[in-house]
Order: sequence, then structure tokens, then C-alpha cells
Amino acid sequence: MGTQLTLPVCGEAATVRIELYTADSLDACAYTCTAHTVRATAVVTRAGLDAHPVGIALDVGRPCGYVHVYPTGTLASEPADLSHPRWCDREDCQRRGQHRSRTRQMDTNQPEAFIVEVALVQALHPAGEPMVNLTSVEGAAAASLVLSIGQARVLRYRLADLLDLAKATGNGGRWT
Repeated sequence: MGTQLTLPVCGEAATVRIELYTADSLDACAYTCTAHTVRATAVVTRAGLDAHPVGIALDVGRPCGYVHVYPTGTLASEPADLSHPRWCDREDCQRRGQHRSRTRQMDTNQPEAFIVEVALVQALHPAGEPMVNLTSVEGAAAASLVLSIGQARVLRYRLADLLDLAKATGNGGRWT
């Protein structure tokens, strides 16, 4: 297990199974005692996985802190290093001091004054939250704007409103 997904381990018999999902894929199960379920669920969620605590069959003998990765899930195709969020590119995170998704360029298929890229970033600190990083490049100069997920969500809606207004005002057919 990686450093960000260090589940509590007390050696007691597990009484709760936490199903770990990426997107719609059941990828792993973590087993905990009742005392460690809330903390383990928080650790899993901070690692970028969806956590769903469920009951455990009486005949299942797993210790608190045990994790089983399913061979058919999306985590199985990667090393079982859950210290990275599922969207992380896993390239040199320690040197950068942050997890980073693959960068996506905002390509409009026409010449633009600036090159704009967007990516998810998250500090390596266990309390780090995912954020959206917008980078604008013109020649050798670059500027970045980092937004919380909440700010990015509101920006998405504000941009949609502005694009609708631009469409309504007749702009020579540039907006479709």
C-alpha cells in the first residue's frame, strides 16, 4: 500500500467490508473492525476512490486493515499503489510535490493567441484536496490559475451562461 492509503491495522477481526470503486468498477475491498471503519473510509476517499462500507459474512476471516484487489478491476492493470488518486499520471509526483492528471489542451482547431491547458492537481499532503489548474502560455510566458473543485464547478456554469449569451447576441456564427 502507498503512503496516502495507509489503513488502520489493529489485528482485530474485521467486521466491516468497504467496497472500493473507481468510476463504475468494483476494484478492491478493504476490511476493518468497527472502530476503524470511519477513518478507513476517509483515507480511501482522500485517495480518490469511492468507498462503500457494507456488512461482512460471518465466515469471512480477515484482519482489520486487509485489502483485496480484484484482478478484473481497473486497479489490477496498475500496480496496487493506491497512494495516487485514480486520475494521477504517476510521473514524478514526489519531485513535483503534487499529483497531476494528464494535461488536456483546449484546442479549438483554429489559431488562438494563447495556448491553454487544464489539469487536476493535488498536494501530496494527506489532507490535500483535488484542484483544477488552468495554465495559459504565450511565447515564453506562462500563467497559472488554481481553482478548488467547487470554484471550477461554478466557473463551468458561468461559462455556459456566457456562451449562451454570446450565441443569443449574434456573433457572426462563431459560437455554435
